[in-house]
Amino acid sequence: MPQIDYKAVAGYVLVLCLAFFLMFYHIGERPMWGDELTTALLAVNIGKFGLPKVSDGTNTITYMGEGIDADKYGNWTWSPWLAEYLAAGSIKIFGKSTAAARLPFAITGFLSVALLGFIVYRIYGSHEISLMSMLFMSTSEVFILHVRQCRYYPLIVFAEIMFIGGVYLLLKGRRTAAVTLMAAALTIQFYSNYIVVAGTLIAFAFFTAYIYKRYDKVISTGAAAVILFAVAAAPWIVYARPWRQAGYAGKENIIEKIAYYLWEMNFHITALIVFIVPLIYLAIKSMNDNRERQVADDMEAFFWILIPYVIATVSLAPGVFLRYLLPLLPAVFVLQSAILKRYIGSQAVRLACAALLCLTNYAAYYPLYPIKLLDPINIPFQIHQPRLPLTTLISAAYTPYADRTGDIINFLKKEGADGQSLFIADSGMSLIFYNGMRIINTKTDIAGNIKELPDWIFTETAAVLPKKPPPMYPSKEIADLYTPITLKVHASRKSGSIPEPDMHEFFAPEEMEDILVFRRKPG
Repeated sequence: MPQIDYKAVAGYVLVLCLAFFLMFYHIGERPMWGDELTTALLAVNIGKFGLPKVSDGTNTITYMGEGIDADKYGNWTWSPWLAEYLAAGSIKIFGKSTAAARLPFAITGFLSVALLGFIVYRIYGSHEISLMSMLFMSTSEVFILHVRQCRYYPLIVFAEIMFIGGVYLLLKGRRTAAVTLMAAALTIQFYSNYIVVAGTLIAFAFFTAYIYKRYDKVISTGAAAVILFAVAAAPWIVYARPWRQAGYAGKENIIEKIAYYLWEMNFHITALIVFIVPLIYLAIKSMNDNRERQVADDMEAFFWILIPYVIATVSLAPGVFLRYLLPLLPAVFVLQSAILKRYIGSQAVRLACAALLCLTNYAAYYPLYPIKLLDPINIPFQIHQPRLPLTTLISAAYTPYADRTGDIINFLKKEGADGQSLFIADSGMSLIFYNGMRIINTKTDIAGNIKELPDWIFTETAAVLPKKPPPMYPSKEIADLYTPITLKVHASRKSGSIPEPDMHEFFAPEEMEDILVFRRKPG
């Protein structure tokens, strides 16, 4: 009977408790933001119609306008539906609330930490590397912020860990299990956000070319997994025709985007200086060491190949978002843990380095402090300040939060009623989900669709934005039919619950500001 390592068991319990707290505590306190609300409202419509309809008969969900992000039957086609159905199931069970909408994604994030620890231990046979990998993920600011969202984000991380497990089974000769796990992982990623699948596939192709001489039937096994995935993805490709969206995507400088991703990765995911010494060592080792490689060595080779290819492929996608780098988190944290174990002989020093990386961004900040950055045309780089991200996350979880969106939601719960109409200069999705309002907005309804005067007119957006658009006031003739109300709200200066660390508002702003609101007079 194998002997139980009680210290390791205690370590796993402590890491999982920390992960549970950071992912679930006060998960329903903050109001959802735009992308979350898209998922949540489509989930609500799934509960009504069985499909993610963009219209519930009163309001329409759209990014690009009717006919672009939905088919002719009114079904959402801008992105696949896996996240929406997960949220719909949770809302069906627990009721329509912020916590219910976010719950399945927090659960997926928590399972990702546990699964990562299990797979890393299988690869290395080391509780220390396994625990450090779990700890790095559990304390990652980027990971925690994205997990606490009603959005697909943790699904692509969980799927990437599954894929890593499939690659490990492939190298161990368990071909049937490897095909099943890799195909399932790619399918989950595709039906969450297919942008991130390309990097994994390209990296796996190069990895296969690198190892195929050392492993039996690795090419045929990998090909079988990819074919199985292609069959699973084909229905969506035929139905939604995602290539049409390319015409609506922005075009940015790819080199600048890669540089930006590396820069932000350094400050928010891992200090890149950690990876410099192993690169030099591996270059020397590859010239002088001809010993037979072990499975763990080849798994690390896969991680090294995966990181640059994911960064390169997501740089081709529209926009610049750290969410696209989420599939890299498992590979980065496992490599970081293995590097500390391999190159630092003292366990006490290793633990001190791990604590520094978990608690601070000092290892990212101070080596680059003297650099005066370039000034790219399209993507602004910034010198980040030295921070303690983990303590900020813990403090933010404990501290009550309020912002402008929440203030407006609470005001309308007291003064408004479900079904009332409201004119506002944004999509108003938060007011649809939380207040049951019929929204008339400048995006979709200003061009002749207003049949009657709305019950409410908001001169400013309800969304929390770093740069507010100018107020829109009604004409005097219209204003005479309304009672003006001055609403005091929190003066949010960032972007509320958006999970990008530089845009996320961790604490409620102390300052307040006024918004002018008009309520239609009786009769």
